[in-house]
Amino acid sequence: MRYAPIVGLVMVLALLAGALPAQAQGGNPAVTDLGNNIYLVDGARGPIPNLLPAEEVAKIAALQSLPPGVNYIIQSPVSPDDQSVAVGTRTGAAFMSLSDGSSVPFQLPPTFAPLSNPFWVDNETLGYYGITVPELKPVLFGIDRRSSEARVVSALPTGIGYPVFTSPNGRKVLFASTPVTAAALTATAPGFRTTTELPTVSYHLGIQNTPAGSRARALAEFAAMFDPIPAGATLNKIFTIASSLSVVDIATGETRPVGTIPAGSTPSQLSFSQDGGKFAITVESLNPDPDRGFDGSLFSELGYRDVTGNLPPAQNPWLQGNQLITLDFASGAVRSLRAADGDGSLYFGVSWSPDNQTLAVTMQLPARARGRSYPQYYPDLRAGAYLRLLDADLNEIRRLERIEISDRDLIASFVSPDELIIESHYRLDRSPWYYNLRSGELRKIADRPGNFGGALGVVATNRSREIVFPFSSYTDPVDFYRMKWDGTAFTRLTWTTEAGRQLSRTAQHPVAFTLRDGSTHTGVLILPADVAFPPRNVPIIVWQEGGPRSNMTNQFVANVESPFALLPNFGFGLLVVPLYGRKGIGVERFHALADNKNFGQIDIDAMNEIVGQLRAKGWASKVGVTGCSYGGYFTTQSIARHPTTYDAAHAMCSLVDSFTEWSRGWATDMAVLQGLPPQAAPEEYAKDSPTYNAGRIRTPLLAFHGTNDFLPVTVMENFMLQVINNQVPARLLKFQAAGHGFGANPAAPTPPQLNAPYERYGAQEQIIWFRTYLMDK
Repeated sequence: MRYAPIVGLVMVLALLAGALPAQAQGGNPAVTDLGNNIYLVDGARGPIPNLLPAEEVAKIAALQSLPPGVNYIIQSPVSPDDQSVAVGTRTGAAFMSLSDGSSVPFQLPPTFAPLSNPFWVDNETLGYYGITVPELKPVLFGIDRRSSEARVVSALPTGIGYPVFTSPNGRKVLFASTPVTAAALTATAPGFRTTTELPTVSYHLGIQNTPAGSRARALAEFAAMFDPIPAGATLNKIFTIASSLSVVDIATGETRPVGTIPAGSTPSQLSFSQDGGKFAITVESLNPDPDRGFDGSLFSELGYRDVTGNLPPAQNPWLQGNQLITLDFASGAVRSLRAADGDGSLYFGVSWSPDNQTLAVTMQLPARARGRSYPQYYPDLRAGAYLRLLDADLNEIRRLERIEISDRDLIASFVSPDELIIESHYRLDRSPWYYNLRSGELRKIADRPGNFGGALGVVATNRSREIVFPFSSYTDPVDFYRMKWDGTAFTRLTWTTEAGRQLSRTAQHPVAFTLRDGSTHTGVLILPADVAFPPRNVPIIVWQEGGPRSNMTNQFVANVESPFALLPNFGFGLLVVPLYGRKGIGVERFHALADNKNFGQIDIDAMNEIVGQLRAKGWASKVGVTGCSYGGYFTTQSIARHPTTYDAAHAMCSLVDSFTEWSRGWATDMAVLQGLPPQAAPEEYAKDSPTYNAGRIRTPLLAFHGTNDFLPVTVMENFMLQVINNQVPARLLKFQAAGHGFGANPAAPTPPQLNAPYERYGAQEQIIWFRTYLMDK
């Protein structure tokens, strides 16, 4: 039997319940009443008391223990015989059989540091180019998929740099040579990161947001290995000191120079054709402004001028420094195309066809927020993308522009001379598509809503015309699957989360709302499995993602910040609708949040109208609202702007003061959204700040905030004191040492040992709050 039977699940829950802290008792040191309905929760001072019955606490713990989809990734191409692929989960790396999902775990030895993307040396051996440690000698390293035996296959030429990227057949290799002294490249030299600190799964998710193989961000991996002199320089700054690139034929020793990475630039994406006859790389400008941390906006910085639309394209480093570079190995010819010489689109993703004849290029679009003089090229603001297909001489053959594949991070990968697999996020779903260059056919492969591919994407088989991928949705915990390119034969390969699937009893239903301005917004209503659709008089909670310039993704998560599998398992409906300022919903709606004076209003008012429709349809008895980060802002701004719309609210890690964010927050975030500084628009900043409108709030409000959040906890506490002093039912829980949310947010992480206790306790507080104000007594 491949999955855990339900009786085993009951035993697991019983064990979990026995291991959890007891029901809350008076005087517990982990929760301190500070007065004024403000409490300090400190998981380091002892077990945090439970608030719900043991069986419900056990259910929360079991749901939250399920891995999020980003922990499951495809790490290699499929083996030549279509029998195996390297995968990664939160328990480590393994070779997974494509016939039955069985796996053979493997580890790279500490004496080897991989630098390149993986490739198959033969049917049984997965290869990496890299270096030995501590000698730093370049080698080809192989791992046997049957035995997990690891060994050096061969030594590589020395004196030409380090092998950082390879063609799918492993024969052509890109070498990077940096002007760093030999003394600096030793295991004991300042700035060198030892093998125990090599890029981890979390690093790959943050830096390599592309699939393995031709989409690998191998040069970024190389930058993570060595800091340039002076020691302590940040990731990727190694490429500001003129890294020289060359391609070497490992079989013959022939070398072809590609060029030197320009100062102030970094590689973006790379691709070899199947035999390495063609190579392509896109290059981006690094942020020229100094990293000042959380020190607010500065008028003179290029980033500020760009995002406010005050930087002419001729002076814009993100446009002027963006280029596509290609190499034809046979002739040694190097060609380049500069974005500044085109129509304003920027070069991003690349994929060569196996026959060396066609290059697919993902072109990103700058933002063009209304009310600003010039386009905005800052990477975080890019509004969407389209696909350009070029011939071997870089002449355009065709453009593919469809809203369904217009996400700015779309990936296009050739799987035959005339066929591509395209991956793009649209609305709530990340889906693979099939495109035929010869016929022009574009067809969605995905046969259901959800997240196909997770963080690093799908991978195609060699002969069976299938893709392999991790899959997750609001109702499906993550596992690995395979399916045909024609959208049939969706087949599950692993069953590691089956016990959680049996425990979680929810269903998702597509919904659409047409508003008075004629716009239609689609989303998903997640309900308990035993509630019929359309529902009648169900307590429904509106949720919004952080960001706001981020995807809202249909994936299984049971955290308090993203309670897709949490609240519906405790009797609530959860409404998820992407509105404005989100990736994957089209360029116009992405822009709209920052157009003119829309911030603080357009999405808030749209959801207010949607909630009115929920009530008018009879779907909702009472309605709540919740979210973290920008979702917390959305929550607090909603109840300030529309005091009678919501019956309860729960805000987490919230931005509540636009003035403070402009002056002491990220350098560009508030500048992006407002377009003008507070000196020029003080009334607008005040109108868009919940803390200056707290007197309007009448909705019962629960708030969480970490003491180490980069959004100052004091600002949140002052906001909550206003609400509390106005006799509105409200509570603030300050979580000691928590950052921006309870997870590993890179800008403000929560200590790992506190993540699970804070999530479990926070879930109980959230459930109790919404039960109190949304459910009939």
